[in-house]
Amino acid sequence: MLKSVFVKNFALLDHIEIEFLPGLNIITGETGAGKSILIDALGSTLGEKVDGDILRAGSDKAIVESTFFVNNLNEVKAILDQNEIDELDNSLILRKEVGQSGRNRVFVNDTPATASVLSEISDLLVDLHGQHEHQALLKVKYHVDYLDAFGNYDELLEQVRDAYDILMAGIRDLEQLKQRAKALAEKREIYQHQLKEISAVKPQPGEEDELIQEEKILNNSEKLYQLTNELYTKLYDAEQSVYDVLAESLNKLDDLNEIDSQFGEYREECQSARISVEEISKFVQHYMANVEFSPERLEEIRTRLAQFSQLRKKYGRTIEDVLKHKEQLEQELSLIENVDEMLETKQKQIVHAREHFSELAVTLSGNRQDAAKRLEAAVVQALAELGMQGARFQIQVQPMQDANGVASISGERYKAHANGIDQVEFFMTANTGDDLKPLAKVASGGEISRIMLSLKTALAEADRVPVLIFDEIDIGISGRIAQAVGRSLKRLARTHQVICITHLPQIASLADHHFVVEKFATETTTYTKVRKLQDSERALEVAKLLGGETVSEAHIQSAKELINQGNT
Repeated sequence: MLKSVFVKNFALLDHIEIEFLPGLNIITGETGAGKSILIDALGSTLGEKVDGDILRAGSDKAIVESTFFVNNLNEVKAILDQNEIDELDNSLILRKEVGQSGRNRVFVNDTPATASVLSEISDLLVDLHGQHEHQALLKVKYHVDYLDAFGNYDELLEQVRDAYDILMAGIRDLEQLKQRAKALAEKREIYQHQLKEISAVKPQPGEEDELIQEEKILNNSEKLYQLTNELYTKLYDAEQSVYDVLAESLNKLDDLNEIDSQFGEYREECQSARISVEEISKFVQHYMANVEFSPERLEEIRTRLAQFSQLRKKYGRTIEDVLKHKEQLEQELSLIENVDEMLETKQKQIVHAREHFSELAVTLSGNRQDAAKRLEAAVVQALAELGMQGARFQIQVQPMQDANGVASISGERYKAHANGIDQVEFFMTANTGDDLKPLAKVASGGEISRIMLSLKTALAEADRVPVLIFDEIDIGISGRIAQAVGRSLKRLARTHQVICITHLPQIASLADHHFVVEKFATETTTYTKVRKLQDSERALEVAKLLGGETVSEAHIQSAKELINQGNT
């Protein structure tokens, strides 16, 4: 249930707060007072986008906040959990802020949220019927949505959509595979040449670095020999070599240690130094003996590095890049070799997906046929109650054959879409004996209002959306028909909270709760207020709808009679 709406700086709505109640909530007011602006403001918290030009003059931000009671609405709570939005003791607060730039900010329970989350939540809470929906009813593309909303086969419909997505994804994948195979076939020779060129060199990971180091050593072999020879002589082989000096020093430290034990520690250090020099000398001697003077090996390395350089220029910054390119070439050539098998596998998958989708679509089509009969009967009954006793209403559910369609049924191809294979269209005649015609060609404004209300009545019985909002559902009707529309709204209000803007006294008189929208003007500004009428005020407001600018005692008496009739 919608508990309250708070609006600030939204067009004529300076600062208002309305508390709605269960049952039939009627909103009336003079033309131009701001009734539809109130619905626009409410709609903005339900996901409707609004522009910055709705801001009240002199303000930098408009705020609209709707508070709902959501006890037992588990689907709403699931969305809150999925988006990590806190619950507020069975209450839900939807807020939209609109800045001068037109940028909309959305909050759910004071937590920033996306417009898609807002729409997802509001679809479970409110069915908002504005004037634009009259036009939507005349567009064939929306008829399937009305039928499906009534049909109560949501799970099957979701299965059809999933199967369609899988089928279309398979078809797209097959086309992409064909295009890729064609492109690869054209590049087969290029890939084979590149692979042959890389394979001929046979580069190994890390090999280039090793060769560069080996080249550096070979290129400096003479210098290495000279330096190691000099170092060995200095450390071990010359007269007064470092080793000899350390040996002599060790002897002196032995003598000193016998006199003063403080030299013992340093005697050990000297011994360690002598051992280290000996080890270094052995390594240097061994290294010097194995210094390689090989112009042939040096040339071989340089040739190998030149090959690596050529590969890097063509296929990557490093040899590792070249090896990755080689792996990709092998994969692409493998794909070329196996593409026929892959195409066959993909085609089999598509055949299976097509069969699965088509079976589900046929089942859905049968469910739609059954739902269409039930909805036809419900709409005809509702139309009769709304003064159209001779009206006939028919829903055509017809698959469309198409030689290029993706659905296949009994060897025939059919056009398909995410909602199945059916073209759904509403037909009717308002008069007994007339032929059925497409809805757009036979319905007047008043008839469209009654057809829409009939659909809403039928859908409301099958729908769990708790709040129904009607903006001028009474367009084009009056008198006895208006009374019938009012009674229909009253019946809806037994199971739903109904909020309705009306100009008709016959409907307003049936209100459980009556609100009036009033416009005020000062020398500097114009603003709108909304207030709930006391029971004692209702007769005068209904009388204004009866009498226009001049309200007589007779109008007031007639208004009281209407209200009394509504109460009984």
